[in-house]
Amino acid sequence: MMVWIWLFIAVIAAIVVALIQYDYLFSSSKKNRKPWFAVLRAITVFCVLLLFISPKFESQSYKTIRPQLVLMTDNSQSIENLEASNPLEIDLEQIRTDPDLNERFEIVTYQFAEDISLSDSLNFNGTATNIANAIDQPQELLRGRNKAIVLMTDGNQTLGKNYRYTSLDRNSHLYPIVYGDTTRYPDLRINQVNVNRYSYLNNEYPVEVFVSYTGQAAVSTNFKITNGNAVLHQQRLEFDADKTSAVINVQLKSNSIGLQIMVAQVDPITSEKNITNNRRDFAVEVIDQQSKILILSNIVHPDIAALKKAIESNRQRSVDIMKTTDAYDINDYNLVIMFGLDSAFAKAYSTIKTLQKNTWLILGPKPDLGFLNRTTAAFQIENYPQRDDVQPILNDAYPNFNLESFDFEDYPPVTAPFGQITARESLSVLMYKQIGSVTTDQPLWFTYEDGTSKHAVFTGSGLWRWRSQSYLQEKDFRNFDDLINSQIQFLASNKKRDRLDVDSRTFYFENDRILISAQYLNQNYEFISDGVLNMQLSNDETNEQLVRPFVLSNNTYQVDLSGLPAGDYSYTVEAANENLRRSGAFSILEFNIEKQFVNADYQSLQSIATDRQIFYGKETEKLKTKLLSDTLLQDVERSETTYESLIDWKVLLAIILLLLSAEWFLRKYNGLI
Repeated sequence: MMVWIWLFIAVIAAIVVALIQYDYLFSSSKKNRKPWFAVLRAITVFCVLLLFISPKFESQSYKTIRPQLVLMTDNSQSIENLEASNPLEIDLEQIRTDPDLNERFEIVTYQFAEDISLSDSLNFNGTATNIANAIDQPQELLRGRNKAIVLMTDGNQTLGKNYRYTSLDRNSHLYPIVYGDTTRYPDLRINQVNVNRYSYLNNEYPVEVFVSYTGQAAVSTNFKITNGNAVLHQQRLEFDADKTSAVINVQLKSNSIGLQIMVAQVDPITSEKNITNNRRDFAVEVIDQQSKILILSNIVHPDIAALKKAIESNRQRSVDIMKTTDAYDINDYNLVIMFGLDSAFAKAYSTIKTLQKNTWLILGPKPDLGFLNRTTAAFQIENYPQRDDVQPILNDAYPNFNLESFDFEDYPPVTAPFGQITARESLSVLMYKQIGSVTTDQPLWFTYEDGTSKHAVFTGSGLWRWRSQSYLQEKDFRNFDDLINSQIQFLASNKKRDRLDVDSRTFYFENDRILISAQYLNQNYEFISDGVLNMQLSNDETNEQLVRPFVLSNNTYQVDLSGLPAGDYSYTVEAANENLRRSGAFSILEFNIEKQFVNADYQSLQSIATDRQIFYGKETEKLKTKLLSDTLLQDVERSETTYESLIDWKVLLAIILLLLSAEWFLRKYNGLI
């Protein structure tokens, strides 16, 4: 309605302007009165006003939206292990091709294991099952649509939150189809083994083993822990209908250096169907010494506590905190961290320089920059009393260790000296300063080498804020602690920097993602982004040879070895066109979590099903009847309102130019110009 009012006003305004300009209003002269010229001027003015008004009209249409039928199919190995893959595929095909269901529903098919994806074909090789994700994701992706989620699974979850506590929105109903044997067979199972990854030679380390029993009859079994042919511990376990679990705590001794692979196992009982879950491999790496780190500081500051906790999160390291006036021997330590540098550090600084010790300098809240500049040749910091609040910007091209897994975006600021840093030697910058919204080229955290010694410098104060932020964002301290330990690992080692460096763990579990990374540098120790690295891999038992290429990922090379069978492996990494190679070894411990189940978990699925109704394999007709009668799953008619412009501004602009041109030529022709 308002549009028509504005159009009426525009018509009146155009007429009034034309009448005034051609002396029909407010003028007694008649010589300029040209009716056709006035008409042209009125049309021109109206068209100009029409451009500003830009009238639109509203049109409304109605669209019928069918409900969705979301088929979520379990593509994990447990389906194959329970011999349910064939019934699942048959039921899936029947549902997808049913003409009544296709007419009534918009059918969408997904498959899930660790993650969900659109279903192409099923291979049942997923190494983990996240059922909670399979319930939550369709609700998120198809929000606002009425839908039935048909969950085709055995109900055994090995990853993610407990799906019994997931919820359905008001637009979703859930109908599980259970696959696999639901009969409850007697079963002994090792649920979990808790053990430290590292131990020290001749020390004892704790092992905690959780064993569970499913069944009604009283049973007795033998539990033992072995290392090769040696039995390290054994005891009898008794279970019955009331006592269904046991926790075994033992202390084992580290007798030899290196990787020690052990097996915790219980002897199978009569009529036990699945004995794969009766054993669990685990390993401990025995080392002969601990890295000792000294923190020297004459002040009390929360950064020191944050550093100590982060460093000692790695059990291979211990931290001592001393004042410069305390009695200590710097030669007893692999690394010295100096916090809050001032002139009181003069003696310690001289000893460190004499012993060529690796150091990490953290300036702290009130550093003596004059003393720093007098004693340090690698860099200088302008000596101003002012300080800046700065945020960290990670340097992805940092060469000494991989920063890809760390995320410090939106971390709180730390305080750093206002003055500029001038490098007198080559500095490897780990973090740059961001002041407000401005990213600078000034380093906040950097490392350098001086002869055979390595040094790191953090120019700020406030590391404790970053550790707190790591917990707030991730509910753990790993983002901060892992970065600190990467820096410590670089500094605490006197190993010469290599142009080709391979990073791998000593052992992995069979269902882990096995990712090995490598750093490849040129002769100036700058990262090479176009290198060609290959890994030659050999199984020590079978002598099977594999060659896997590394793939560039940001500023590191990576090779994914996931899916390799359990065993001991040796590898050699070679750089093409150069005589550079690095060798190493690792073990893959046998453990497939998807083989731990003997039956389907129909009870958990029933607890989350709509109306607590579940279906079993080959009950697709029963499911179809339920779906077609579900009152939520009805067609929805939605109105759509569209707005279309009454005019095309390009055409209207051409008309305005044409009208103005015509008026000008006519006025010229009649001698009015």
